[in-house]
Amino acid sequence: MADTFIKNNLSFVVSICIAVFTAGGIFAEFTALKDEIHLVHERLDEKIVVITKLEDRLLVIEKQLEYERGLLEAYQNGKKK
Repeated sequence: MADTFIKNNLSFVVSICIAVFTAGGIFAEFTALKDEIHLVHERLDEKIVVITKLEDRLLVIEKQLEYERGLLEAYQNGKKK
């Protein structure tokens, strides 16, 4: 009975097989995209951490520079008097 069904409906069986393989391929692509997005997200998080650290270092350097600038101005004003 199954043999006659397959013989009579060969195009239907082939269509079902194609649909199954196509669904598998689509699932694989979505899984690959999800993994790639996750990887990009992790790399972005790392870059944000690096940028934050650099901003903090820059702020410390700017504070030190302003301190030294004020100190030099104070010495120069003290010598003039």
